Amino acid sequence: MAPHPRHLAVFVAFTAALAVLGACSRRARSGPPQAFLATSPAAAVELAEIRARWEERRLERSRAEAYLRRFPDDGATVQVRVFLAWLLIDEGKLHAADGLLAEVGDLPRGTVRDMATVARAKSLRLHGAPQSALQLLRPLVGKVVDDADRELFLEELALAAVGSHDDYEALAYMDAWLVGVGDDDQERVSQKIATILARMPRSVLEQSYRAMRTRGASSGYSVQTQSIVRERLAHIAVESNDAALARWLVELSGTSASKAGGDAGVELGELAASRRGLRAVRGRTLALLLPTRSRELRDESAEVVRGVSFALDLPRTTAARGDEVRLLTREDGVDALGTEAAMEELVGEGAAIVIAGFDRAGADRAAAWGERSGVPVILLAEPSPENWPRRLGVMLGQPIAAELQVLARAIAERGAKTAAFVTDELADETAASAVFGGAGVSLLPAVRCDVPLTEAGKSRFPLDIWRKSGATAWTVSGSRSCARDLVRDLGRARLEAADRGKPHVVGLTLEAGLPHREIAAGITTLSVGAGIVPLASDAAEEERDEEVRRHMQAFGVRPSYWTALGRDAGVLARKALAALPTTTTADAAEVTKRRDVAAAGLLSARARMWTSEAQGIGGDRRLSRSLKVVLLR
Repeated sequence: MAPHPRHLAVFVAFTAALAVLGACSRRARSGPPQAFLATSPAAAVELAEIRARWEERRLERSRAEAYLRRFPDDGATVQVRVFLAWLLIDEGKLHAADGLLAEVGDLPRGTVRDMATVARAKSLRLHGAPQSALQLLRPLVGKVVDDADRELFLEELALAAVGSHDDYEALAYMDAWLVGVGDDDQERVSQKIATILARMPRSVLEQSYRAMRTRGASSGYSVQTQSIVRERLAHIAVESNDAALARWLVELSGTSASKAGGDAGVELGELAASRRGLRAVRGRTLALLLPTRSRELRDESAEVVRGVSFALDLPRTTAARGDEVRLLTREDGVDALGTEAAMEELVGEGAAIVIAGFDRAGADRAAAWGERSGVPVILLAEPSPENWPRRLGVMLGQPIAAELQVLARAIAERGAKTAAFVTDELADETAASAVFGGAGVSLLPAVRCDVPLTEAGKSRFPLDIWRKSGATAWTVSGSRSCARDLVRDLGRARLEAADRGKPHVVGLTLEAGLPHREIAAGITTLSVGAGIVPLASDAAEEERDEEVRRHMQAFGVRPSYWTALGRDAGVLARKALAALPTTTTADAAEVTKRRDVAAAGLLSARARMWTSEAQGIGGDRRLSRSLKVVLLR
């Protein structure tokens, strides 16, 4: 929650008071301060050494304890007990330190009492009572604190305020702490303050930095503190891919991104220059988010691009009229932050619809982002049930369980009793076990598509283990390259005499479908079919469907499942975008309106589909299909 301006003014006053703390530290209250002095020459010599080591922050606990044993009744033992209490607190021995401070009791005004008070406050904070610690320390602000120990006091004051969530007050204390140390200690204290700021809410830092920049010197904050706060905000912007924060920070700082961001300056500059966080719709713009994390996904991306380009008549041979659909592409990220950053870039450049989600993980990320950001997304794979679009997106992907069910039934009808399962998504194994078991086929443990080759010239897949386990059927739920590798290994393998005459069947999902020319001789190969997929013809002159023939003539290859899916997504998007104006808008209300029009257009669009007999999206926001089994010859 943003602070009230009055709160900021209060903490400006805190800063001003702390800035003159050194001048106030020697003012007397009622009565003179009392010093605790050594009462013997030997004690005085040892006390001087202890005091020097304390000020250098290298006093050993053993030395303080030795002093107390040697001079138990000396006048300076109270001061040494306070030093020892601090050392015990630093070692985490809070109860022992509390006992020493209790022995010290109430002290007369002076530096020893001040340091005992700060030690008690530190113990309270570490015991989990930062508010009590802060109440104990506040009366010391601007009053008697010894010059040598002022840094300990200011550090503890800031930490107690942070622990009490009095963040604006804490920031003022940290500024006084930084200003109060010498030049040689500035870097060390700056690093400590940066560590503390990492625990403070972003909203506090943003509001404080705005006040610092708006009020300038009258804000009461030093240039050093402003720099530390600015650099912390730069790290927040980079870590969260927040382009809006990056742009705000550079603009407010009035300097270059490299200076504003410190060691995060380069990344801050790239982020500030990006389109992330911007909201615009530029005419009829469609975006395509392409995964490149693996060779299989890169291949599928290229196929989808062909399909979308064909649907949009790209590349165009005639001059653009201005009402055609404009296509943008970006690479997907490896995680949710990467996906969000790429999609933010796409909508920042004016995309009204995004095509994304080539696998379940990608579909989950894209669907969640689209619903949260108010952008209609066409999902090429089916997301997890909890991420199904409910307001804006649509699903073209096919549930894998339905594909496996038709394959299991067909494999069982051909007499197979045991089947091996190869997949690029081990989550599919649960669905496969259920449907194959229901069809009376025993399913062996799943093997990943990316199983490594153990020996050159040998099969990549465990054919011998499968054969010994009785497998006479194989099912691939994965990429086309995965199916190709398995079929090639099976084609090279010689059947044992005991296996001859048994049914040998390979079942392929829509995604895994192969051209007829790549199937292995002597093995029945089945593929799930939907719409025109899998295509029987390998050459344009063999194809009787005019539209498919045009595609093959344009690109020189037969359309795969992914190509057909990209084409269907492009056709639906093109019809939905046709209702949008050709102008560009950045007005928030108009952007929302155009996105809603595009989302409604996706639901109402009707056209011939290549991956379905349906003419468009159904009421459940998905493209329904009647699956069949196709025998590849």
